[in-house]
Amino acid sequence: MDAQQTEPGGQRIFIARLIVGLAQGLALYLLYYAFDQKVWPATDPDFFAPLLLVFLFVPLLVLQALGNMRKRTLIVWAVLATLIAAGFAWYDVWHAWPTDPVMGATAAHVAPSPRVIIFTAVFLFVTHALISCSEADRRIVPRYATLFDLAWKLGVQLAIAACFVGAFWIILYLGVALFEMIKLHFFRDFINHAWFAIPATALATAVATHITDTRGSLVRGVRTLALMLLGWLLPVIALIAFAFLVSLVFTGLQPLWQTRTATALLLVAAAVLVIHINAAYQDGDAEHWPHHVLRVAGTLASVMLIFIVTIAAYALWLRIDQYGWTVDRIDTAAVTLVALCFAIGYFVAALLPGPWLKLIERWNYVTTILGLIVLFALFTPIADPMRLSVQSQMERLMSGKVTAGKFDFSYLRWRGGRFGREALIELGKSKDEAISRRALDILSQTGRYAPSGSGKISEDDIAKAITVHPEGKSLPTSFLRQDWTKSASLDLVRECLAGRPSPYWRCDAVLRDIDGDGVDEVLLVYGPSNGRVQWWNTALFKQTAKGWEQIAKIAPSNCAADRAALLAGKFDAVAPVKPLPDLQLGAKRLVLMPTETQSPCP
Repeated sequence: MDAQQTEPGGQRIFIARLIVGLAQGLALYLLYYAFDQKVWPATDPDFFAPLLLVFLFVPLLVLQALGNMRKRTLIVWAVLATLIAAGFAWYDVWHAWPTDPVMGATAAHVAPSPRVIIFTAVFLFVTHALISCSEADRRIVPRYATLFDLAWKLGVQLAIAACFVGAFWIILYLGVALFEMIKLHFFRDFINHAWFAIPATALATAVATHITDTRGSLVRGVRTLALMLLGWLLPVIALIAFAFLVSLVFTGLQPLWQTRTATALLLVAAAVLVIHINAAYQDGDAEHWPHHVLRVAGTLASVMLIFIVTIAAYALWLRIDQYGWTVDRIDTAAVTLVALCFAIGYFVAALLPGPWLKLIERWNYVTTILGLIVLFALFTPIADPMRLSVQSQMERLMSGKVTAGKFDFSYLRWRGGRFGREALIELGKSKDEAISRRALDILSQTGRYAPSGSGKISEDDIAKAITVHPEGKSLPTSFLRQDWTKSASLDLVRECLAGRPSPYWRCDAVLRDIDGDGVDEVLLVYGPSNGRVQWWNTALFKQTAKGWEQIAKIAPSNCAADRAALLAGKFDAVAPVKPLPDLQLGAKRLVLMPTETQSPCP
């Protein structure tokens, strides 16, 4: 048993952690109750969102810092973390669309968005690690050995605590299963109550934090094992990355662009390389000097890193040049900037003479500070992605780079927050009738697939959103005039029947008598399209006494050849013994599956 566990001071810290965990659990439960019952403070998003983010993260920082920071430092850091979390949450609410209903509430974001929750957690964790290191060394810029030791310690503590809480709930549900076998349900009902589940989880987290903090040998052992395993995986990932880059010489970059996920995958690959390089390098101490094979692999990985990140940046730039800035692309650009900073430093470190990769010690610290600055800018007015993306999209429309017919007005409405709202109000005053009408329609929508202010999607909008095959045919007037807002099919085909053509979505309709009754059905083929369709779905519509109804569908596919054959009409209806025929495309047969209707429970 560690000495700290038996000392009175250790017991006091344990009690303090239990108190903090219990207070966090009770606070989170009260916030959950207010949200569920729609009472104050959940009726005031400007107050509720900051409270939620503060009680979600700040107590966790205090739990870890107890016994590891001086009281003055802990108080200052807790106050600063509270201001940061509350500020991020408040701004997240402020810049959102003011009056959208979300989960029955009356504002765009009663709770913070998932995006701000995730990035706030990253920001606070990294900052906490830096402050803990500075506190341990009693200097503003800590030694790299301290940075490495405490950062990995915090990461391992977090992982072990998560496993502990998971095991805690597995045991509780094992108890549920045991009682259920003898037809007793009280235990299941008890642990499923929010007033138990939330405080119990918070208390379990407090206990796990204390155990991992006082059992230093346990954490060090797990960390050493993890570093060893990750370090010896470095040659594998380095060889894979090298083979990938060599392959690009022969295949070119076009296959990457066709994936539509090139930037994200390349950035993930870069992050994996950085993690494994650091796992092999460790704290740079001669005692932990890696094997010669690992040093060669680390040098190779450090050189390749800049090429991988540069290709990722180029792929992102192509998308931005083609479609402008969006919130996701700005977030990705921020990650790419930090990754590029890592890549430059590691490239130089690999080429410099002297101790192996010695430069990365200082470069890791500098790049971490840069990452915190970038994150802070993204969640404040400095570089708000919503504001910047709306400006970019508006410039594209006003400059004529994109026409009103192809402009994604719905992006301003559903991703642009209050900045998108202000832009739509301004566009609604435009002298261009097409722009003003579309902007006002989008402004009046209360749901992404809800009708516009006119109460019905216009025939022209649906006709513009769907390309009809074969050429020369047009969609039946009855199909265009049908009120699709009352049909479940609207969610299935998204922008097609919602009458909002998007540059990111493609809708095609094949008019063909498929069931042999002498009347054309409408086979709608739809899916995302950014230069190349990655997957597509189908919906077969038939006119009945009740109007047009979806009667069948084909299993989703990513085969471009099958899609092209359908649109070209190169298929035959073959009739097995069932309500609908199959579609024969050469040697391949596509099955038309009747649309299922759910029967009410008896």
